Amino acid sequence: MVSQALQRMEGGRRLKGLSPEQPPLVSVVMAIYNGGATLERAIKSVINQTCPHYEFILVDGGSTDCTIDLLRKYENSIEYWISEPDKGIYDALNKGITLARGEWLYFIGSDDMLANDNVFDTVFSQPYDSKFVYGDVFYGDTSRIYGGEFTNIRLTKENICQQGIFYRASLFRIIGKFNVKYPLVADWVFNMQAFCLRDAKPIYINLIIAEYCLAGASNQNLDYAFDKDRFALIKKHLGFSCYIVAKFARLKDKIVANYKKYIVGTLLNPYSRRQRP
Repeated sequence: MVSQALQRMEGGRRLKGLSPEQPPLVSVVMAIYNGGATLERAIKSVINQTCPHYEFILVDGGSTDCTIDLLRKYENSIEYWISEPDKGIYDALNKGITLARGEWLYFIGSDDMLANDNVFDTVFSQPYDSKFVYGDVFYGDTSRIYGGEFTNIRLTKENICQQGIFYRASLFRIIGKFNVKYPLVADWVFNMQAFCLRDAKPIYINLIIAEYCLAGASNQNLDYAFDKDRFALIKKHLGFSCYIVAKFARLKDKIVANYKKYIVGTLLNPYSRRQRP
């Protein structure tokens, strides 16, 4: 039977008084909305981790599919889940940040999955003098790897995949939570802020963290608010030199696009102009 999440519902170990007294090492936060088709696979990839020092928090936006049934099915392995209407992905993640007790925070979607059962153990097999540790991801179920080490310049062009990042919880107390003004790439803005923060000391580790679903909202749609503010954000958070580099890169892209459209197009089809009405 499909549950109808028409009002606030919640569950998990925390409500049963089963939470350990000692704060966990990692808080895993998942935002969901009608993700029942892939949710069980995503949940299993988390609860099968060999590292015992984590908590799992799921924030649902009021799903009307089988999501609530799955949350109840696995709630003995879930620290806390809540279902209520929200204002989008980052509003849900911000709720998760508030609920989290871990030293580190990790965000994963209901259509993603961790790369293997040993990810947390491998990542935290060593201490870090950092507030921002990131690795690589698989693009969907392909063998293509997205990641590598980022610099401020690279961050002007593309974002670090969120499913490859572990944020120290204190970073959110310094910077603040995700800015919901940017409904699809608020994590990109946050990463810009983190990279310019001296105490963040971002560290890249050569490790596949997760399998990232290519059907996610940020891959299928444009964040118009971010697109409008992009260069101002780069200038503010990454510096003037990065702003100039990004401006020149945008100009180059426009020149190349126009060249392909008008010059190459005309050479390949010299009669194209005559054929226009």
